[in-house]
Amino acid sequence: MSSTQDLAWWQKLLVAAQLWRPPHRTDHHEKKEMERPPMPPVSGAYGNKVVAETRRRLVPQRGDDPGATSRGPSD
Repeated sequence: MSSTQDLAWWQKLLVAAQLWRPPHRTDHHEKKEMERPPMPPVSGAYGNKVVAETRRRLVPQRGDDPGATSRGPSD
């Protein structure tokens, strides 16, 4: 339980008379109410940026260019 040193005199009287208990506050409660830091930018694995426009597809889709598939130049 928290110490009564940070309470006012009338709060100490209420605690002594067992009429009131101070609210339970810990460091966790203080950190929970803090403003959250901004989210970092989204990146791919190991910090490499994901570029979806130039990535070739493994399965060709209708409307794709013939060169947009994963086949190599030797096929």
